[in-house]
Amino acid sequence: MRPQFVTRDEVPADLLANERRIAEQVTREEGKPEQAIPKIVDGRVNAFLKDIVAHRPGVGARPKKSVKQLLAERGASVKQFARFQIGQAG
Repeated sequence: MRPQFVTRDEVPADLLANERRIAEQVTREEGKPEQAIPKIVDGRVNAFLKDIVAHRPGVGARPKKSVKQLLAERGASVKQFARFQIGQAG
């Protein structure tokens, strides 16, 4: 898990727009059918968001619950966080 943001709402619009543009370009280069492109792009953007947002399903010891659900069960919330990485960045 390598989140950069707590929620999807915190992801800057320009970052999201850039990722959407890249996903669309790659999808077109792959020769996907025109009518399928929006759905494929949405899927790729959602996969990108799962990698950079902490409040997402399937995290940690309870893969069926999101971080948000686990926090709510305990009456807790995350305001901000710091991520430390040991070793080479990858």
